[in-house]
Amino acid sequence: MGIGQAVGSRVIDNETLGYFMGRVMLFLVKLGVDRSKVRFRQHLANEMAHYACDCWDAELLTSYGWVECVGCADRSAYDLTVHSKYTGTSLAVKEALPEPVKVEEWQATLDKKLAGPRFKKDAKAVQSAVDALDQPTLERLAAELGQTGSVAIETPALSDGTTRVELPKELLSISKTARLQNIREYTPNVIEPSFGIGRILYSLLEQVYWHRPNDAARAVLSLPLAVAPNKLLIVPLSSNPQLNPIARKLSARLRSAGIANMIDASSASIGKRYARNDELGTPLGVTVDFDTLTDGSVTLRERDSMVQVRGSEDEVVMAIRALVEGTETWEQVVGRMAVFGGQADDQ
Repeated sequence: MGIGQAVGSRVIDNETLGYFMGRVMLFLVKLGVDRSKVRFRQHLANEMAHYACDCWDAELLTSYGWVECVGCADRSAYDLTVHSKYTGTSLAVKEALPEPVKVEEWQATLDKKLAGPRFKKDAKAVQSAVDALDQPTLERLAAELGQTGSVAIETPALSDGTTRVELPKELLSISKTARLQNIREYTPNVIEPSFGIGRILYSLLEQVYWHRPNDAARAVLSLPLAVAPNKLLIVPLSSNPQLNPIARKLSARLRSAGIANMIDASSASIGKRYARNDELGTPLGVTVDFDTLTDGSVTLRERDSMVQVRGSEDEVVMAIRALVEGTETWEQVVGRMAVFGGQADDQ
């Protein structure tokens, strides 16, 4: 079931809560979480926090089973309403309307001349209870008052210990009135997403860790570019002293563009150097080889597919920036650059 359908059928309480649930899903997918391993579970009534009118958990599938990683609670106007109730101060927002609008609303009036002698020192508490009645309740009570001649309402604790009072139609009148409204007044509602970063990170690492087919020794951590702390590995093809200065210059250029990278100029073969960085989750790799010395071109390698493309340093830097910024996909880069087959490292 999609979010729009869930909101429309009131499985999800309201559109705003649905919007935030959608944003939670987009965030998790951008981190690299597998869509098929995410689900949203609604809290049961006996699980719901006292302040929430609806609450959903985003759960991720791990080897431990489904793990709660994000909570998304609709606190409605609970906090401000309670503060307002106990401080006696309105915490509503007042918004001036560009044009007056005609509004109809139910209004309850307690006859103070009759209520004072009847309720004595409890009259103020009864008046507060009447003033606190919302529109749906007033509409229901108006019908009940017309049918039975009296209604019962909840009140703060009265002097006799009761929290409910019966009001006959002689004391209470409820009618619908119309007025011009120049100011919209409302108490803001709150949607509270809560992210368990540690749980999300663990679940992500477990989901994106895999091994190359037919080679259990070659592990890969498929962190997306948006998450990987190191975006790029620069590898001189061999220990030829002419290659290292080019690698260092390219590294500095990328760092000045805000792209985190590192150089691996160790004596291990280029395959081993790429393999250990695949396991660290480095998404991209640049090889500086002997063709670089003659024409200035370098290769760009993508971690998961191991596909390499070749181009000038400027072309490759532009492609790296586009990939890091998310304005281009690897498939688009491969489509416009020459695919590279490889080069021996013993020249």
